[in-house]
Amino acid sequence: MRLSRIILGGLFGCGFALVAVAALMLIDMRRAPAPEPPAATAGEPLGPGTLIERKRGLLTPAIPPQYHYAPSAEITRASPRHRTAGLTWRSLVPPGDAPAPVVVLLHGAGRDGLSMLEMWQRVGRTRSVVLIAPEAAGQTWAAGDLDAGRIAAMLDAVAGMRAIDRGRVYLFGHSDGARLAALLLNRGIGPWRAAALHAGYGPAGRYRRNPSAGPLRLYLGERDHIFSVEGARASAAALAAAGHDTELHLIPGHTHWFYEIGPELAADAWRWFEQVDDPS
Repeated sequence: MRLSRIILGGLFGCGFALVAVAALMLIDMRRAPAPEPPAATAGEPLGPGTLIERKRGLLTPAIPPQYHYAPSAEITRASPRHRTAGLTWRSLVPPGDAPAPVVVLLHGAGRDGLSMLEMWQRVGRTRSVVLIAPEAAGQTWAAGDLDAGRIAAMLDAVAGMRAIDRGRVYLFGHSDGARLAALLLNRGIGPWRAAALHAGYGPAGRYRRNPSAGPLRLYLGERDHIFSVEGARASAAALAAAGHDTELHLIPGHTHWFYEIGPELAADAWRWFEQVDDPS
């Protein structure tokens, strides 16, 4: 009898201990922190527009043997220089009869249109895209270098070389050209369907509310020594608040240098332009 009581008492004690452990585990689970959100956020609304931030490690370029770039003789021969309404610009116009989409390319400080055309030439050739690269009057883009009249005259002139699809005119800018591209899109200066920027943006307080604002994507290297990640986030948030559906794509290990990543970035931006037209 005494032995049976000891056994029953032990079983009761074990059962109580198991219940207590289970209760403590449940409390711990309830107190556990929620899992971290994924790196890619799904369209956080910040006003009329949305903001998405993504990491793009697959775009990280190799470190170049030297930071030197000069346009090749081939791109110089292939892209004639034009002057329309006081604006100098170069073009690459692929052969064909069907109306072609257009990408207008804005170079960085101290560069010219050739540097942009060389980075985009593969997209222009393989996707039958007309490429136009206007050139700043000075070392950097100044107010008035590109106004609505000059942009329209440039598009009319290239339309005389080949039929263009005026509903599919896009904008891409690097560095100082990216700063200008964001402003042109925000102010509605030009017929832009969308704009993509690399390694550049404008001050967050400069953007105005625009109910018909087009979408925008900003690529920035996390090691960019001129434009910071924090500044890019502030500028992207301001663009979304102004009405643009905005994407910020951060590239780990990438710097401000465009001329190693250029062709891959052009291809990525072009795929996004196509998705803007056909989101399915």
